[in-house]
Amino acid sequence: MANAKTAESLKQKGNEEFKAGNFRSASELYAKAEKANAKDPVYPSNLSAALYETGDYLACAAAILRSWKLLQDQPEPKSDLIIRLSTRLAKALTFAVLSNTASEADLKAYEEGIKTLRERSFAIPTASTGSAVNAVDELSRAWQQWDVVQSESEERTQKSDPCLRNLSRLPIFMKPLDDAKEYYSIGHDPIIDLTAGYGSDSDRGGDSLKISKLPREKLSDLSFMFGGVGDGRHAFGTIAGLYQAYKALPAPKQAAFHAHLTLLDIHPTAIARDLCMLLLLHEYNNTTDPIARAEVMATLMYIFCAGVMPSYCYNRLMDVVKEISSKLCEQPPALPSWLHVEAKSIPTILRALDYWINTEKSTRKMVAQMPAGTAHEEWAQRGAMLGALGGGNGSGFQRELQDRYQSQRAQIETMFRTLSDEKLVQLPFMPPGIAPQAARAFLDSHMEELVSMMQDVHTTGKVPTNEQEWYRCTKTFLPPPELRKRHFGFDAAWQKLQEGEDIPASIERKIVAHIGDKWKTNITLFDSNYNNPKYHYGGDGYKNMTGDAWEPVNQLDDFNQRNTPRARRGPITNDANTLVWDVCSKFFGEVATAIRGLEGHLTVELIAGGLSEELAKMRYKGDTTRPANFQRKYTRMWLSNVPDYTHGPMNMAIYVVPNLQDGPEAGASCNCLLNTGSWVNDDHFMYNYTHLLPKDLPRFLGCRIIRSQAVMDVLVLGPLSLPRPLSELASRDELHAWLTRVLFDTFISGYTRPPPENVRLPHNLVAFVGLLMHLHRVGFPAHWLSDFLARVLSGSMVSDIPAYDGLYPIPLDHRHRRVASRRVRTDPWLVEFENIIATACHALPFNVTAALPPDFTRDPEDIQVWEARTTGLQPFQAMFGMFGGHGNPFEPATRLLFYKPSETSPSALVKNIRSVFEGSSASKPGTFFVLTAADVVQYDTCIRFRMSKKRIATLKEEKWAMVAFRQDTGKEATRPSLASTWVFVDEGAGY
Repeated sequence: MANAKTAESLKQKGNEEFKAGNFRSASELYAKAEKANAKDPVYPSNLSAALYETGDYLACAAAILRSWKLLQDQPEPKSDLIIRLSTRLAKALTFAVLSNTASEADLKAYEEGIKTLRERSFAIPTASTGSAVNAVDELSRAWQQWDVVQSESEERTQKSDPCLRNLSRLPIFMKPLDDAKEYYSIGHDPIIDLTAGYGSDSDRGGDSLKISKLPREKLSDLSFMFGGVGDGRHAFGTIAGLYQAYKALPAPKQAAFHAHLTLLDIHPTAIARDLCMLLLLHEYNNTTDPIARAEVMATLMYIFCAGVMPSYCYNRLMDVVKEISSKLCEQPPALPSWLHVEAKSIPTILRALDYWINTEKSTRKMVAQMPAGTAHEEWAQRGAMLGALGGGNGSGFQRELQDRYQSQRAQIETMFRTLSDEKLVQLPFMPPGIAPQAARAFLDSHMEELVSMMQDVHTTGKVPTNEQEWYRCTKTFLPPPELRKRHFGFDAAWQKLQEGEDIPASIERKIVAHIGDKWKTNITLFDSNYNNPKYHYGGDGYKNMTGDAWEPVNQLDDFNQRNTPRARRGPITNDANTLVWDVCSKFFGEVATAIRGLEGHLTVELIAGGLSEELAKMRYKGDTTRPANFQRKYTRMWLSNVPDYTHGPMNMAIYVVPNLQDGPEAGASCNCLLNTGSWVNDDHFMYNYTHLLPKDLPRFLGCRIIRSQAVMDVLVLGPLSLPRPLSELASRDELHAWLTRVLFDTFISGYTRPPPENVRLPHNLVAFVGLLMHLHRVGFPAHWLSDFLARVLSGSMVSDIPAYDGLYPIPLDHRHRRVASRRVRTDPWLVEFENIIATACHALPFNVTAALPPDFTRDPEDIQVWEARTTGLQPFQAMFGMFGGHGNPFEPATRLLFYKPSETSPSALVKNIRSVFEGSSASKPGTFFVLTAADVVQYDTCIRFRMSKKRIATLKEEKWAMVAFRQDTGKEATRPSLASTWVFVDEGAGY
């Protein structure tokens, strides 16, 4: 009797926990109740309900069968309980198999109990009440779904990995109307060594990798990803840092040490440029002649930070370009053993190399484009630019920058004016023996110049150098001393500058003429779009080299001095006679030494591709052209500001963090450069990309925040052990509300301001399904996700959550906004769900069989790529950069509208898509649909998309058409393309 009372009390407490949504606590109480009274079937029944809600489907099935065993011994068991148990068993078995938590042996062990419970539940006479009929209908559907899953079990085992690979190839971003990519050749970040930290301004060594303390197995598995690698600076810095750490290891750990670096960029020209520098470093290590070594090192200097270079450096560059082009055509490519280029990247890299080989740019035109300015001029330009824009959420930030700039100048001027006579005459720029009165007159007449000079020192930590004066005259950096005699007048002019004198005008004219005649343009700063009249009028474009020409040099110098006493002593880290050659030769010399010293312990891999896409291929074994022994999980990643373009931390959590190794030392870091002025604070930044505050990321997305200062410093995300305990995750209601907001804002997007407040949220419905799959890995029960998706697939949803279709960035208070509950339409987007679900059907961890519309295919082979030839409806301003505005075709906001011309107008649908979603449009279901994911979009020539063969046949028969439009502006971009003209395209075919 005491046990029975204890069990009943535990059950009541369990019921309270269950009602409160604390399913783990409820299951623990029910388990104790069952242990206290092992003869009552109610306790394992309740336990099975709680276990089902936690997603522990196999344990749920076991509890059901224990309850069923006890029920069988009762003379008159409750029919409704048997039906509930049988229904729950079918669902638990379905999700256990789909979640890969039940083996054949498990099912075999439960076979008899499954059979008898199923038979008994269907033998119960159906009552006439509505609830009883509904219960029997649910029972039938549950077992039908189990029958489908069970019958496909072997096929699922065989096809799960291929389905994941196919899913990894689907585009996760909306496309721009024009697929041309802007080429960023010279970076702006301070150089990062990922072994020393994540690039945070506030880090004081706490984020260092501490390689010496890693166990041997992790020393053999060191790997670093550089997404948006650009000019390779952070990869070079990390190679140098790795060698420092390697040298400090004892011999046994050195033997185990191996580091893999993946250099990835979406622009193949950036990869080609980095490959050239890596081959030059290899050549430097294998060259003994001092003059030849000086030429190689000078070539590296000019490639990295200059607009033009001496002809002998250009010739060395061309030799390397041609050598790489030849080696990449061999099978396998005949590269140094430590260097690897991913096979699918080679054709696009070869095109970049071929462009450099066959293109010449005028040196004089190039020099005319180059700035002679320093950090002061760059600050002034930024201040003027920000002042001319503004008016958005970030206008306060813009004013802060301008105020900071002007305040700094005022403070410097005040400092000069309040100096004592004694200190004033001792200033280094004052003529020797000058009287105090004359010194003050000199100060007054040169105040603006002197303030600017001191502002440069304050901004960069560098005093002005004599070579800066040389650069103002010539727009070039001095060659190394041993090569300078090849250039008429260089030595004499340099001597004058070192003595504090001006270069004689006659010599300066001859030097400038010599540079124009004999020097060559740094062709690696260009890609083929510079020769395309579409992007550069006349097809002869030149690099706009605005900004601080000394910024990359100063950043190299800062890195060089990272371990020196000078770096810790004070802000001034150079002297007036410091040469760019001194800085660059030291930096690249250290990198070359590291590559040589790490021989046999270093692999450098280069990939031309999108960061999220390539990582997804690695995770789902779709990277079939990479060697099998290459890393697929990374110790650390530096993403630059790639997340600015790829849906920020939401994309990082879904597609980047899962490719990090386990352990507290792992992390992925990025900064914010595209739209820094848009954000009120870091919460505002995080909410716009994720619809979450930073504190909620672990509860929803299953990752930890190492550093959250994305706006003014860095954002660093790290992995958590998955799956997470359900008690540490969002509740079912919280999850569904959040998913609804994310989904609605994928259906109906807002629109962005022009740069520099350009907020890009390009995730499409493929990314949304990717999010659902990620959430299952995080630990959310599969049936929570299945139930949500079933609501979507029904064609409509009832919700009080509004879609945001206003101006980005989204205000923070939008997260609290609700509207009157209404029924919204999801049917316009269901065809895209067919494409995704069919592609991934044997790998989905949640059940959608019963929710699929009857005309949906579930065969991955049925989804194919189709091509429509298109004509642009209106010209877009094909102009990269700051002032492209809403008229440019480069914003990733393209949707494809498919419609029946006999039933509806594309213009009306495009303009009223929000009304369609809200159910206030008369447009009939089945007369149109929208795709957010396209494989290729070049709006004025061709569009490729995926669709089932059967559906295409229907569209052709019913004479459908398609137009591309921009979701953000509601503008049609193409003339109608008739279904009769669409053709099948082999998925591997190039464009």
